[in-house]
Amino acid sequence: MVTVFKEVEKGVVKTDYNDNEQFELTTGSWVHISNPTPENIRKVSELTGISSELLLCALDDEETARIDVDDGDTLIVLDTPLAEDEANSMYITVPFIIGYNRNYYVTICKYDVALINELFKRVKLVEPHKHVRLTLYLVYRLATLFINYLKKINAHTEILENKLRTSTKNKELLELMDTNKTLVYFSTALNANKGVLSRLLRSSTYRKFEDDFDLMEDTEVEMDQAIEMCSIYRNILSGMMDAFASIINNNMNLIMKSLAVVTIVISLPTLVASIYGMNIKNMPLSDDPYGFWILLAICVVFALIGTIILLFFSRGRRN
Repeated sequence: MVTVFKEVEKGVVKTDYNDNEQFELTTGSWVHISNPTPENIRKVSELTGISSELLLCALDDEETARIDVDDGDTLIVLDTPLAEDEANSMYITVPFIIGYNRNYYVTICKYDVALINELFKRVKLVEPHKHVRLTLYLVYRLATLFINYLKKINAHTEILENKLRTSTKNKELLELMDTNKTLVYFSTALNANKGVLSRLLRSSTYRKFEDDFDLMEDTEVEMDQAIEMCSIYRNILSGMMDAFASIINNNMNLIMKSLAVVTIVISLPTLVASIYGMNIKNMPLSDDPYGFWILLAICVVFALIGTIILLFFSRGRRN
């Protein structure tokens, strides 16, 4: 789908076009393509004059964050988070393409990400013709999007932590591994985005607008905060996984210990019953009319004695 944002006196007008619909652009327009095809990328390239070779990199899921300037066309590739399973706080990162020249601004993403909606929710005045400011706004909102997802990951991790305290299964531990994988994706993406941002802030094109200096500083601070949060959560999660792997083993050992105690206690009456189950004449109490009840009482006494002894030794070792 192609979405065109045009500036009017009261703000920005948004118009959506299906892949087969024809559309026209005016100077200063912003074009966003979601779920792109080679055909609509080439169509946008023809209308904007931005090289199709630069824009077609949006179709590559493995494209890394970078900046490319070619004959007046600027390409910026950023990594943006995408919810793979939001209920379990599982996310991946995908390329988000920004391309612009003197007259047009183009963004492309192969997936429906929250970045564009987040931009219009948080920014009161979006001006597509100001390419530097719009790029900084997108990078800033991208950093805050990472921070929001990191907070959700942390909240989900705390839920798993409470479950793992009494768990003997691997389910929660496997979920922590998936969460750790998400944090690896985030860490890699954030560091790559930081490199792109640093290069942008050093460029003469971005340093010539004094009105954007505060936004540049805020964007850099927000990106550093996202990187720091991701690093902290990764370190915490790494230590947590090691600790809870030991806790699960310890919980299992406690269960096995309890089962062993029960087995020992039961084995004492079983021993008595086994002896009297032998096919031997003249066994004690064999002719006594109350012999069964006497033997049953003996079994119960042995079981109680065994339980008391095991409890005594268990307490002694704990102390």
